[in-house]
Amino acid sequence: MYLRIITIKCPNQTAKKALKLLNKQVANEQMKVGLVKQTTVDISDTNFLAVKYWISKSHFEKGRKNWIKVSQEFNEMGAIVSGVGGEADINMLDDFKNHV
Repeated sequence: MYLRIITIKCPNQTAKKALKLLNKQVANEQMKVGLVKQTTVDISDTNFLAVKYWISKSHFEKGRKNWIKVSQEFNEMGAIVSGVGGEADINMLDDFKNHV
Protein backbone atom coordinates (compact mmCIF):
# COMPACT_ATOMS: atom_id res chain seq x y z
CA MET A 1 0.00 0.00 0.00
CA TYR A 2 1.12 3.55 -0.74
CA LEU A 3 0.14 6.43 1.52
CA ARG A 4 0.09 10.18 0.89
CA ILE A 5 -0.39 12.80 3.58
CA ILE A 6 -1.42 16.17 2.19
CA THR A 7 -1.41 19.28 4.38
CA ILE A 8 -3.67 22.12 3.25
CA LYS A 9 -3.29 25.51 4.94
CA CYS A 10 -6.24 27.71 3.96
CA PRO A 11 -6.42 31.51 4.19
CA ASN A 12 -9.75 31.43 6.07
CA GLN A 13 -12.62 29.19 7.21
CA THR A 14 -14.72 29.80 4.10
CA ALA A 15 -11.88 28.69 1.85
CA LYS A 16 -11.33 25.65 4.06
CA LYS A 17 -14.97 24.53 3.63
CA ALA A 18 -14.78 24.97 -0.14
CA LEU A 19 -11.43 23.21 -0.45
CA LYS A 20 -12.54 20.26 1.69
CA LEU A 21 -15.52 19.79 -0.62
CA LEU A 22 -13.32 20.01 -3.71
CA ASN A 23 -10.85 17.57 -2.16
CA LYS A 24 -13.68 15.09 -1.53
CA GLN A 25 -14.84 15.35 -5.14
CA VAL A 26 -11.31 14.69 -6.39
CA ALA A 27 -10.98 11.68 -4.08
CA ASN A 28 -14.15 10.20 -5.59
CA GLU A 29 -12.56 10.48 -9.04
CA GLN A 30 -9.26 9.06 -7.78
CA MET A 31 -11.10 6.04 -6.35
CA LYS A 32 -11.76 4.99 -9.95
CA VAL A 33 -8.02 4.53 -10.49
CA GLY A 34 -6.78 3.02 -7.21
CA LEU A 35 -7.44 5.27 -4.24
CA VAL A 36 -8.77 2.93 -1.55
CA LYS A 37 -9.62 5.38 1.21
CA GLN A 38 -9.24 9.00 2.19
CA THR A 39 -9.30 10.34 5.73
CA THR A 40 -9.72 14.10 6.26
CA VAL A 41 -8.49 15.52 9.56
CA ASP A 42 -9.27 19.03 10.80
CA ILE A 43 -6.14 20.30 12.50
CA SER A 44 -7.24 23.91 13.08
CA ASP A 45 -9.92 26.41 12.06
CA THR A 46 -8.19 26.95 8.73
CA ASN A 47 -6.03 23.86 8.15
CA PHE A 48 -6.70 20.21 7.37
CA LEU A 49 -4.91 17.03 6.37
CA ALA A 50 -5.95 14.53 3.73
CA VAL A 51 -4.55 11.05 4.26
CA LYS A 52 -4.87 9.06 1.03
CA TYR A 53 -4.50 5.28 0.94
CA TRP A 54 -3.53 3.93 -2.50
CA ILE A 55 -3.29 0.34 -3.70
CA SER A 56 0.28 1.02 -4.86
CA LYS A 57 2.60 3.81 -5.96
CA SER A 58 1.75 3.13 -9.60
CA HIS A 59 -1.94 3.62 -8.79
CA PHE A 60 -1.05 6.90 -7.07
CA GLU A 61 0.81 8.03 -10.20
CA LYS A 62 -2.37 7.44 -12.26
CA GLY A 63 -4.48 9.39 -9.77
CA ARG A 64 -1.94 12.16 -9.47
CA LYS A 65 -3.15 13.68 -12.77
CA ASN A 66 -6.42 14.67 -11.08
CA TRP A 67 -4.56 16.09 -8.11
CA ILE A 68 -2.16 18.33 -10.05
CA LYS A 69 -4.90 20.52 -11.53
CA VAL A 70 -6.76 20.66 -8.19
CA SER A 71 -3.58 21.59 -6.36
CA GLN A 72 -3.23 24.55 -8.72
CA GLU A 73 -6.82 25.59 -7.91
CA PHE A 74 -6.00 25.35 -4.19
CA ASN A 75 -3.01 27.65 -4.72
CA GLU A 76 -5.13 30.12 -6.69
CA MET A 77 -7.50 30.28 -3.70
CA GLY A 78 -4.58 31.18 -1.43
CA ALA A 79 -4.01 27.76 0.12
CA ILE A 80 -0.58 26.32 0.78
CA VAL A 81 -0.43 22.65 -0.15
CA SER A 82 2.33 20.21 0.75
CA GLY A 83 2.50 16.46 0.74
CA VAL A 84 4.64 13.51 1.67
CA GLY A 85 4.21 9.85 0.92
CA GLY A 86 5.70 6.41 0.93
CA GLU A 87 5.12 2.70 1.20
CA ALA A 88 2.97 1.92 4.21
CA ASP A 89 2.05 -0.99 6.44
CA ILE A 90 -1.41 -0.78 7.90
CA ASN A 91 -2.65 -2.69 10.92
CA MET A 92 -6.41 -2.86 11.16
CA LEU A 93 -8.99 -4.41 13.42
CA ASP A 94 -10.40 -7.56 11.77
CA ASP A 95 -14.00 -6.42 12.11
CA PHE A 96 -13.27 -2.75 11.51
CA LYS A 97 -16.57 -2.20 9.65
CA ASN A 98 -18.52 -3.01 12.81
CA HIS A 99 -16.83 -0.15 14.69
CA VAL A 100 -17.28 2.71 12.24
